[in-house]
Amino acid sequence: MPPVKTTSPELSRENAANTLIHLGFVLAGVVTTILGPILPFLISRWSLTDERAGLFFTMQFCGNLIGIASLGTLISRRGYGRTLALGFIFIAVGIAGLNLGSELACLFCAAVFGCGLGLILPGTNLWVADFAASRRASALSILNLAWGIGAIACPALVFLAQKTHGLSLFLFGIAGLAILFALALAIMNIEPRPHEINDAGMFGAQPAVGKNTALALGALFFLYVGTEGSVGGWTASLAKRIGTTPANLWELAPMFFWVGLMAGRALTPIILRRVTERTLLITGLILAGSFNGALLWASTFRSAAICVTATGLGLSCVYPLVVSQMVGRYGKDAKHTRSLMFALACVGGATMPALVGFTSTHAGNLRAGLWVPFIACLAMLSLSGLLRDPIMN
Repeated sequence: MPPVKTTSPELSRENAANTLIHLGFVLAGVVTTILGPILPFLISRWSLTDERAGLFFTMQFCGNLIGIASLGTLISRRGYGRTLALGFIFIAVGIAGLNLGSELACLFCAAVFGCGLGLILPGTNLWVADFAASRRASALSILNLAWGIGAIACPALVFLAQKTHGLSLFLFGIAGLAILFALALAIMNIEPRPHEINDAGMFGAQPAVGKNTALALGALFFLYVGTEGSVGGWTASLAKRIGTTPANLWELAPMFFWVGLMAGRALTPIILRRVTERTLLITGLILAGSFNGALLWASTFRSAAICVTATGLGLSCVYPLVVSQMVGRYGKDAKHTRSLMFALACVGGATMPALVGFTSTHAGNLRAGLWVPFIACLAMLSLSGLLRDPIMN
């Protein structure tokens, strides 16, 4: 198909849609990571054990799974705009519901906003992949950089809200913003032009994907999201237990993890000009595994902050590269594979942070629970060797 000339109004529409999508992903970053900084407050509110507190992560990612299961059908029937709008409505309801006084009601609300994230996170990644016919890894890194901005802002916002006794108002504020994004997405036409999706030359001839590669991709989705959720979700609780000195700003501890993640994603497009995707993936996993291991022995807030920052830096490239590998290897068939891969990611997010809490409760030490993401880093490093002949973007 010959290239279609883009008119000025069409270009303006695409720019507006791109801006809206990225701004929405900033809010999605806040919502995805919000359980980490508020978890100590939830534990205190109902005197929860770590094992029981871990159920909040499980419920969030079980909701994710429901959202992902319906994603393909919704996009096919309603398009990206209305599907993402529905996701933000679920977020608004779920986040506002965290103000409820019942533990069971809050667990249910975690599943509700998790369902919204199940529509928004993979849906937005696929929207960007549809537009970025070339250099998908770079485009996805920039998108997830926007997500990282929200993730970094979240602990700081929770810290300020807690200091001003305005945590409930903060949660209602997020819900209000989600409603505004839902309205904008429902009104604006953000659908990709047909040739951007259907052009067979977009991906070129795709070689058959081997069984080992498919299994490795699925396992990487599972382990990465579980590792990110485990480290980002339990960092504040670990920092709080290290000590209560004035220098221990434990509420901000998750921010260091997301700072590392965002910094790495900002650098990923630059680094990919010089190294292959597989080289960057292996290097990132070595860095993440090394400092995740060092976190197990961190005895001060400063050392813990350094460890989680470096862990985030190492993990930063993994998700964009794995999504890029999936789309690059499967081409059009990625639309049939995406639900399974993103579902595996949700299962990882639902089980691994909860496993950290389970291990912590039964071992009597949160550090014991943090062996879970460390082992996962080692597993991802071994699996990366199965991704041979990477697709370059």
